[in-house]
Amino acid sequence: MKIEAIKRAEAIDVSILIGGKAGDGVLFTGNILARLLKRYGWWAVTYRDFPSNIRGEGTQYVIRASLEPIENCREGVDIFLAFDCEAIKKHAPRLNKGALLLCDGADAAILPTSVSSEVVAIAFPLRQPAKEKFGKELYKNMMAIGALSYLLGLEVNPLEDIVRELFFEKKGEAVVETNLKAVYLGYELGQKLIPKNKRWFLPRFTDNRRMILMGDEAVALGALAAGCRFFAAYPICPASEIWQWLAPRIKDFGGVVVQVEDELAALNMAIGAAYAGARAMTATSGPGASLMMEAFSLAGMIETPVVIAHVQRVGPSTGLPTKTQQGDLLQWIFGAHGEFPRIVLAPGSIEECFTFTVSAFNLAEKLQGPVVILLDLDLGQNLRTTHFPLAQDWIIDRGKLLSADEVAKNKEYKRYLITEDGISPRTFPGISGGIHLVESVEHGENGLRSEDPEIRKKMMEKRMRKLLSIAPNLIPPIIFGPPEAEIAVIGVGSTKGPILEALKFLREEGIQAKFFQVRTLWPFPTREVSEFLQGTRQLVIVENNYTGQLLTLLQSQVCFSPNLKVEGLRKYLPDNFTPEEIYRGLKQLCQ
Repeated sequence: MKIEAIKRAEAIDVSILIGGKAGDGVLFTGNILARLLKRYGWWAVTYRDFPSNIRGEGTQYVIRASLEPIENCREGVDIFLAFDCEAIKKHAPRLNKGALLLCDGADAAILPTSVSSEVVAIAFPLRQPAKEKFGKELYKNMMAIGALSYLLGLEVNPLEDIVRELFFEKKGEAVVETNLKAVYLGYELGQKLIPKNKRWFLPRFTDNRRMILMGDEAVALGALAAGCRFFAAYPICPASEIWQWLAPRIKDFGGVVVQVEDELAALNMAIGAAYAGARAMTATSGPGASLMMEAFSLAGMIETPVVIAHVQRVGPSTGLPTKTQQGDLLQWIFGAHGEFPRIVLAPGSIEECFTFTVSAFNLAEKLQGPVVILLDLDLGQNLRTTHFPLAQDWIIDRGKLLSADEVAKNKEYKRYLITEDGISPRTFPGISGGIHLVESVEHGENGLRSEDPEIRKKMMEKRMRKLLSIAPNLIPPIIFGPPEAEIAVIGVGSTKGPILEALKFLREEGIQAKFFQVRTLWPFPTREVSEFLQGTRQLVIVENNYTGQLLTLLQSQVCFSPNLKVEGLRKYLPDNFTPEEIYRGLKQLCQ
């Protein structure tokens, strides 16, 4: 390829929307296209919006592809493939000028008057040809992939590999061949129906061994790399993908995934496995987290390491179980009964979902208590292209874990020995000389229950000292932008990508702003935030909830200057921020 062509290609940033109804195969089609773009060497990010019912309601899948690293989707759409008229009515206003719409049926090609006259709509039959050629409407999805491949100038060979990976092992060669025929039929229809001057040619590059996966999958992979060998969980959206990914793989490493009767049982079983010596974990969301609170406190009292992944969704109660939100930030920090040390980590990217999970197991065993990995549905269930750290960068630290020889040297083993750093030496059941009692009630150094006020005072202080001693091992925040900027933004989780892109828009207008990504929510990075805010006149807290939970946490932990103007930019609609929304919000708040 000529250098000039490469330079033009570098400016390409394309957003593709596939819309239809639940049961149409919208998500399946989008997943394949995203993986194909990744193999073409493009950075890909997806956003899937699907209902909690099985069939009938509106579903959309957005794939954004770029030659530069991206972490989020945009507002506008360049290419729209619609399986029905309802999808067009709902999403046509998002079409950019010059966008192309492929719609299944001639009637659907009639656009609302509000859509730009520069949008080109083409009737593109999918259902009917699929029925006529293959006897089943479902093959329209593979036809759609073929049509989009032609439209984007993508070769079919990488697509053939993806189809074989998806179908061969489970369904055999005959199913593979039929699906490939559907791909080629869609490609041929594209050649006939799509004007050549409306095609987007995406050049092919090496993908440099990048991966494309969901945050849930990255958490599961991180657990496996960290040595997790016991995982107990109850099915709940959007956290189930974590243990569903682990279930067929963990057994090859001597581990097990157990599906239990409820979330309380899940955390209790994970605590039991951790007490026995395994690295153990569970995952949940929404109402499941509420059920876990009793066991959460138990882990704090008996000082047992356990990891909990919580993927946030819209509440309260069942809420909108397939939509994203950040409404549970304070639950794991101040929730449960009584006070005890806990750590809450908040990844903001796919790579961080992996690395934070590895760190969570190390921190849990060093703290001897519960560690929560808090992400949201947008990060947990959407695909993103990412680089992964090399294996030599992973470490396993089991903290103050005594071997049999070390226990034998002690005249008397005290499981809850009062130490300067608050962390007592730990051992596993079955170690000679290491027998000890584990009580959920208050206890002394030997584990025996006690209501002595002085013992209570000493044990409470011992447990809480652990947060101070663990502080150097916590995951630090990251600061983006010039330190001298007077406009500051603080956010957490999946707001990271949209915030960074919004700040890029501001820089193009000559407006400087800086961003503080909170990565350890608890213990809160009070000192780092205070230093970050020095010289700042305007602070904006970006979060996906109604009440401003991150702002509430900040106000409880940081003493703001009286000259600092503090604003909240909040979204409680059931989707994540776009860069454009944050850009407009910052412009309005910082005038």
